[in-house]
Amino acid sequence: MASTGNLWWMTPLQAFATLGAAVNFGGSALQTPLIMPMLQLPSVPAVHAGKMNTYLLHNSEHFFPPLNLACTVSNLVLTITAYLNRDSSRMAAEKLPYLGAAFGMSVATTAYALLIMVPMNKRMAVLASNIETNESDDKSEKELRQLQQRWAKLNLGRASIMIGSAIVGIYALLIDGKMLKI
Repeated sequence: MASTGNLWWMTPLQAFATLGAAVNFGGSALQTPLIMPMLQLPSVPAVHAGKMNTYLLHNSEHFFPPLNLACTVSNLVLTITAYLNRDSSRMAAEKLPYLGAAFGMSVATTAYALLIMVPMNKRMAVLASNIETNESDDKSEKELRQLQQRWAKLNLGRASIMIGSAIVGIYALLIDGKMLKI
């Protein structure tokens, strides 16, 4: 059992990785239906929407990527440990597929962010700067508004991966100590 013996440390590390994925999900889930729609309101001038959008995304970069990195590394350590102990520990063997899935989803979250979300974030920052320099830049305003809508939709994809990681992490935690039989 992972919560006792020489693998006791797996349970708190799993709890951290699982909670981290849930917090990451919560941040994305909050931004898409609540914050981004407010920035898209026609009554919010594009110059202000651009500034707020840039501020939001810039400040999110200080918390969420390091958290995802910590969760990814934690899930990697857990997966490797479960793999190496799969023959000597029934719990390690039972948890292995779930820990591997959580690790894979953490990596997928990072790839999704770097390949899809970050380029949009950078483009929105450029557009916001253009609008701040010239408030009558209708082309930049139109593109910014379109990117905000696209970002909100694609952010739901990233959030789905994050909640998937949290769910398999929870299931792996519940395997520990036979707390749940399904």
